[in-house]
Amino acid sequence: MPWLERAWSTLDAFLSPPLVIGLSVFSLVTCVVSLVVASWAVRRLPADYLLHEPELARGSQGPSLVLIARNLAGGVLVLLGLVLIPLPGQGVLTILAGLALMDFRGKRRVEHWLMLRPAVFAAINLSRVRAGRPRLALPAPRAGEDGAS
Repeated sequence: MPWLERAWSTLDAFLSPPLVIGLSVFSLVTCVVSLVVASWAVRRLPADYLLHEPELARGSQGPSLVLIARNLAGGVLVLLGLVLIPLPGQGVLTILAGLALMDFRGKRRVEHWLMLRPAVFAAINLSRVRAGRPRLALPAPRAGEDGAS
């Protein structure tokens, strides 16, 4: 099958040792940075973070330069995370870090949904306890969310 041989030779030429080493180093660096940033962010949260709605501190003049910069940086991280999904790297963590930086409608609901997954909630509290911070308080289930009718 000549087309398969051509495809293999193209892939073999593309995946040169320097490229593979570079992708591996990039993957390792993004993994470490993602874990450090996520751990730092989780440790900074107040213990009652999941219990209250955030106060909006925006002025009536429109978006500030800081908000615009955060949204741009978050967008870059989301795009980088999408690129990292098929490549070796921490694509999902990078996307989550980008979303955490950004400010958009429904963000709080997405954060709550993700943070209240049992495995994620346990990992967050383990990180907080190791840092000497109190565990996050678990909100009471709303009517209809606990499976009871």
